[in-house]
This record gives sequence, C-alpha cells and structure tokens, in this order.
Amino acid sequence: MAGMDTLHAVILGIVQGLTEFLPVSSSGHLVLAERFLFGGQQLPLWVDMASNTGTFLAALIYLRREVMEALAGFFGGLASTEGRRRPGWRLFWLVVVASLPAAAVGLLIKDYFEQFNTPFFVALGLLFTALVLWTTPPGGDKEGPERVSYGAAFLGGLAQALAIWPGVSRSGTTISAFLRLGLAPDFAARLSFLMYAAASLGVLLLGLKDGLPEGVAPGPVAAMVAAAFVSGYVAMALLFGVLRAGKFRLFAPYVALVGLLTLLFG
Repeated sequence: MAGMDTLHAVILGIVQGLTEFLPVSSSGHLVLAERFLFGGQQLPLWVDMASNTGTFLAALIYLRREVMEALAGFFGGLASTEGRRRPGWRLFWLVVVASLPAAAVGLLIKDYFEQFNTPFFVALGLLFTALVLWTTPPGGDKEGPERVSYGAAFLGGLAQALAIWPGVSRSGTTISAFLRLGLAPDFAARLSFLMYAAASLGVLLLGLKDGLPEGVAPGPVAAMVAAAFVSGYVAMALLFGVLRAGKFRLFAPYVALVGLLTLLFG
C-alpha cells in the first residue's frame, strides 16, 4: 500500500469525493473500492487523511460565504459586544459545539481506526445508514444560525461522531439529525458541511504534523487530493439539489443494497 500508483490514488480520491457529501459513507466505499478493485488490503490512515484533505478544500470553497461569515463573526465578537449579537458569531460557536463530540471520540480511538476498515464492519454501518435515511423526515423551516440552539448543534455533533464507524455516513447522520430537529434542508446541509470542514481541518493538521509514512510518494498523494477535491465539489452541488427536491431518503435503497451485497460477498 505504501507504493500506491497514481491511477490507484485517483480512483480512491474520486470515490472519496463523490461519497463524502452524498449520504452513502465515504469511509465504507473507500474500504469496498480497495477490497474489490485493488486486492483487498486494509487502507492505512494516510489514505483517509489525504482524501479528506481534498474534500475539505472543496467544502471550504463551496461554502466560502458561510466560512467567511463565521470567521468574521468570531473576530468581530472578540472585538465588541455588538459583534457578539451578529449571526456570524453564533454560527462560529454552533460549529464549535457541534464538532466537540467527534473530536473527543476521534482522539480517544484514533489508534484503533484501521481495525474496523473491513467489509463486515462496513456492511453493518451501511445498513444502519440506510435505516437512518429511510426514516428521515423532510425537515422544518429553521433557517439561519439564530434559529438553531446550541443543544441542537450538540445533538448533530453526536450524530457526526457515529460516522467514525466505517459505513456510517457522516453527511447522512448529521443532515438527518438536523432535519429531525426542524432545520430547513438547505441550512441543515450547510451546517453539516461546516462541521465536516472543522473536523477535517483537525485531520489535516494531524497529518501535517505526522508527515507522510516512509515509502509513500508525494505524487500519488497530490493526485488523490486533487481528485477528491473535484469530485467532492460536484457531489455537494448534487446533494443540495436532491435536498431541495425533497428526495433525501431515496439514497436509502442504494445504501441498503450495497450493505447487503457486502455482507454476502465481502
């Protein structure tokens, strides 16, 4: 796996990008792609870090308005009381509160991630995701950070923490949780993807601190990042269209089918 070639890296990057933002589990599809296309080796942690860097950059650019609003709100809130009354200040802290559960779980079990990257565990996660998607309501009318409580943000963060299990969709669980809490579909997705960007920033910084493992060439890593970026940007645009059309649950049959096939043949 250390000697992964560029084509291999690009394929995994595309799989990551397409499935990170669609509610079908990127971690699960990466494991399955590696198993059925490239011989079934377990994916090392650097693959998750590299592919997530590409989708992190895609989220950063796609949600640039919300990112700038949150950052401006944070620094404006530090400067004045008036700044702490603005939506950007609240949006920043909603994302922070929502990110706490996944950060805590990730730090606690970071060293055990790779043990669960097997088809059996992926299949269980996919079937759970299918159930979540199929039972998700259409959402409500809560639009904007001022209408979302910190308690709701924390519950969305708990849903995100579940996605550490491979096969459980991060976007699926978080968007579903927010829709159940009455958020409007578009804002539910935007808040979910801001949470993802915050979590991925931590993964990126961790990867930069540790550096590439010995024997891993930078070329395939860069190709994986680029492929994940492009496909992730496309996937985000697609998901917003699906949510606006009220078709979010239609991903459930596909996820259930992949989960069942994985149980049978994985």
